Amino acid sequence: MKWMTGKIGSMIILLLFLVLFCFYASAQNISDITDPINNGENNNLSLKIPNTSKEIKEYVDAAAEWAQKQEKLIALKEFNNKLGKFVQKDIYVYALDYSGIALALPFQPEMVGENFTPIVDASGKPYTKVEIALAEQGGGYILYHYPYPTGEQQSTLKISYVRPVDETYWIGAGMYTDEDYILTPKLQQFVQSAKKFVTENGKKTALAMFNDLNGSFIQDDLYIFAYDYNGTVLAWPYRKDQIGVNRINATDIVGLQHVKAFLAKAKSGGGITDYYSVNPFSNLTDLKISYVQDIDGTWMIGAGEYIEPGEIILRK
Repeated sequence: MKWMTGKIGSMIILLLFLVLFCFYASAQNISDITDPINNGENNNLSLKIPNTSKEIKEYVDAAAEWAQKQEKLIALKEFNNKLGKFVQKDIYVYALDYSGIALALPFQPEMVGENFTPIVDASGKPYTKVEIALAEQGGGYILYHYPYPTGEQQSTLKISYVRPVDETYWIGAGMYTDEDYILTPKLQQFVQSAKKFVTENGKKTALAMFNDLNGSFIQDDLYIFAYDYNGTVLAWPYRKDQIGVNRINATDIVGLQHVKAFLAKAKSGGGITDYYSVNPFSNLTDLKISYVQDIDGTWMIGAGEYIEPGEIILRK
């Protein structure tokens, strides 16, 4: 009798174990169906918090590649989830269509469905229009001002990378940053050395040097440009046909009045400005950061670098 009792007890324990195992397996299968991040081939997707221009591009590329393997509604649901896989502290993926309608904004759900094309940032930049142009060419970086997710800071400087998912919508993600991160020591030192050269050698000698393609102020992809405060070109070594031309109303490829921005920033004490130009190395319309400085209150100088995938830390 004791033997039979022990055997029955063992069978009950075994049955309970089998029931629990089946329940666990069933729960896992349901999870795989309802959680698009963890199903099938995507269960190894792992995203780290990006800190550099290269990492933010990789972050957005990973999100786009994942989204291309999902139903659009499933992808947008995940992008709208502020507790989801694509939200890492203050980094998150947002999605819009090519007319500027917001499709995913995890920290601003009330704005999903709104048209962002008329909106400008604190500097007057129509950032969504620029993002659409970049997405249509295959991708690119944008520097603009946007509210911090928690709402504690408004109009915070942000650098984002955007790219298409398919012909119906595109996505982006960005890092909140600061001018001190955007301006590289190399660019700052280059312009400061040019300003020192003006002080030591005078305007005429300096402009001749800046316009000399064999001069000391042609270094790799860096060169000095100069304008007077009326907007007339004083130095542009690669476009000598433009010297003496007034470009006060010139716009860049996406319609930004970058010359006016140069002059305003230099007059106010100097610093960085951003605009778009065809990068001779990529043959794409790329974001360019210029550092400008005033010279004696009557003219200014500057130089610029393209924002490309690199290892410089940009996240504030």
